[in-house]
Amino acid sequence: MGAVVGAIYASGQDLNRVIKVLAALDLSEFFGLPDSYSTLLARFLAEGVVEKVRRPPWWEINAERTARVLAFLRLFTKGKKFEELALPLCAVACDVEKGEEVRIQEGPVYLGVGASAALPGLLGPVRWRGRWLIDGGTINNLPADVAAQQADLVVAVDVTPPFSSEPSSSLDLALRAYEITTRSLAALKLERMRERLGERLFLLRPELEGIGFLDFDKLPQAVEAGRAAARPIVSELRNRL
Repeated sequence: MGAVVGAIYASGQDLNRVIKVLAALDLSEFFGLPDSYSTLLARFLAEGVVEKVRRPPWWEINAERTARVLAFLRLFTKGKKFEELALPLCAVACDVEKGEEVRIQEGPVYLGVGASAALPGLLGPVRWRGRWLIDGGTINNLPADVAAQQADLVVAVDVTPPFSSEPSSSLDLALRAYEITTRSLAALKLERMRERLGERLFLLRPELEGIGFLDFDKLPQAVEAGRAAARPIVSELRNRL
């Protein structure tokens, strides 16, 4: 989501206008999403046990939904290339075959951002320069280190929601294990960034209780949570700049 918001902003869009447009749309229906990420993953895993002869290649699973998202991103980033943006932008993705972090700063913005947002089970991988790329959060969930290479001050926004209730199924347990691993890695990298940047790092953690990955209908609450988290640092940030 960081890449999505960053790309829309760097493309010169009016964020307040974009928020109004998105709030008026039923994004869940548009993208064909279920009620929760765990429900979506359950379906995704269930498809995986069907005989191979009846399944499309792995890179084509969810391809229709991915195409919709890419078209959506192309519209909201004005069809621009990274090289045409008024502000520098880097989208972080993961090479699913090599397990490597990929930093995208060239070519069509919508492709780089689409790759960075390709959450497994939700979207299919995005083809970029001969590589299959998925969600950058898989390998770098809070890429403050990437921003630090281009900026004197870094504002990192951790939108990881609090843990939900205790797992109620084997799928929930598997997802919880994945979450714990991801959060532990992010915390370790964040600590290293604090040591490196000191007071040049601002960390925001919006209160996201009750707002899940796919709760697009709660966009106004999410926006206000972000604003509330940012207000305390605005004055100090302006002074530093």
